[in-house]
Amino acid sequence: MPELLVASFYRFTRLEDHAALKAPLEACCEANEVRGIVLLASEGINATIAGT
Repeated sequence: MPELLVASFYRFTRLEDHAALKAPLEACCEANEVRGIVLLASEGINATIAGT
């Protein structure tokens, strides 16, 4: 079984169009077999993700 790396992070920053970031971010995670939760809002990003 491959070793997993877990990352948890947040950043308060202005995201003008956070909805537009969803599709490319989701595609990147799927392509790299990264799983987890990524919350995008106008105030910033908050995430806990895991992958090899």
